[in-house]
Amino acid sequence: MSLVCKAWRDMIAGLSAWTERPPPPFPWLLLPSRFHNDPRFRAVCILSGCCVHPHHNHLTILPPGTRFIGSYEGAWIFVHYGMMRAHWLLNLRTGEARALPSLFLRCDDHQYANDMFVLAATLSSPPENPHCIGAAIVVAWRDPARLRRFLVFWRMGRALASEMVLDRPANHRGVYQVEDVVHHGGAFNVLVNHGDHILVCVEAAGPVYPEAWNRWMNTELLLFRPTERIYDQFSIRGRYIVESRGELLKVLRFRPRNQPTSSKFTVFRATKRPQMPDADFPVAQYPWAWSELDTLDGRILFVGYGCSRSYDAVLYPGFKAGIYFLDDGKFYDEGVFFRNHRIRPQPCKDNGKWSEGSVQRCFPTAGPSDHSPPVWLLP
Repeated sequence: MSLVCKAWRDMIAGLSAWTERPPPPFPWLLLPSRFHNDPRFRAVCILSGCCVHPHHNHLTILPPGTRFIGSYEGAWIFVHYGMMRAHWLLNLRTGEARALPSLFLRCDDHQYANDMFVLAATLSSPPENPHCIGAAIVVAWRDPARLRRFLVFWRMGRALASEMVLDRPANHRGVYQVEDVVHHGGAFNVLVNHGDHILVCVEAAGPVYPEAWNRWMNTELLLFRPTERIYDQFSIRGRYIVESRGELLKVLRFRPRNQPTSSKFTVFRATKRPQMPDADFPVAQYPWAWSELDTLDGRILFVGYGCSRSYDAVLYPGFKAGIYFLDDGKFYDEGVFFRNHRIRPQPCKDNGKWSEGSVQRCFPTAGPSDHSPPVWLLP
């Protein structure tokens, strides 16, 4: 077959590499049911042409009204359900369930404790690892003027969690407004301040005592050179941070103003600035920069808060570079969780793939859900 033509020869070469070390499978898209009392979910497989697989028995472990939060490799998903605001890490392959520690008992302002929700979550390693640490973006609401975000850390298997309030001054340079989080290079890298900078959070060395529960994560703020970009008739729909080929990427998701669906993506790479004069933003103060990529360079990106992933198209014959995205729901309209969200359902329809400058609506049509947005399932 490799002697027929160059295209076939390239494909055979890719398949030869695949047989030596199979590439990781693409994520599946889980679409929630429309109503909270309906326990059924649809699982969409991209490798099979975005077909909906039949309802699997392992999905029956999800109780009615389950809200998807995020996911991790090995078919783990973060979920919330129940009137007691219980948060769980569930494995859809094995049925194993791990209760997450109370992420709210250590809030520095206890008046928020009854009105808090997890927006996104991720792990540093598989949950069975004894050194696994979890991170979550949490929003708290007391009244419309007092909405706050937290970055919460916890150790899997421990009862305590610690939080960092992200709306307080950060080294007198503004506030930490958290956007997204990914684990990379042994640390949690948090996209903050509208995607301008990265807050690196790493576990402190040495023993941690119970009274020091809020001091076991060290942080460093990586300052990026500010840029003035005008996006004309577009508004930013989402900001994501992705680990790809050992580097960090920032993905901006756009939609036309006054329109609800995404239509454009821009990708930036985190780079160290060269030592050269800059009177406005000295390199010594802003040592990093976001460099815009002209192309995806063969990458296939899946973006979702806390669970973005990158793959190389060369390992998946028949697939081209692009960005798969899902409807993150009301991530930026956090009041939807506190103002009777069943009146304002999750749209669940802005799903698709962006490639070569255009959006393809490749996923099955989904209606609104009164309890959950869709989520990537990482096999």
